[in-house]
Amino acid sequence: MNSNVIGAGLGISLPLAEEVGPEYFDETDREEAVAAGVQLVNGLRKFDIELDGIGVSPVCDKCTVLREAYVVELGHLTPAEAVEVATKLHTYDAEFRRMREEIKALTPANPEGKEGAEGATSTE
Repeated sequence: MNSNVIGAGLGISLPLAEEVGPEYFDETDREEAVAAGVQLVNGLRKFDIELDGIGVSPVCDKCTVLREAYVVELGHLTPAEAVEVATKLHTYDAEFRRMREEIKALTPANPEGKEGAEGATSTE
């Protein structure tokens, strides 16, 4: 609120307040949480992982110490579903490690002590 007051001569103190528009009710925190959830779902889908029940919920001020206004909930998984997701992640992890080692084996050692192809200049 504005500290300026009107009506001081009348013995009444009325604060001057700026009017608000529809943006006053925008939920930027929720929009940010939804955007984060969308990124997460799209990232998981790249690994063929679908989580049912994923959503965005307001944080309960009385039952948590989180400072965020909204959280992305991953839903509920049965033990079998959790094992399925973990298996997929471990499979991708193993493949990424294998590919990394293969790339390292194919990358010639730099005699100047620099790792990989960083700092290398093109001869084209």
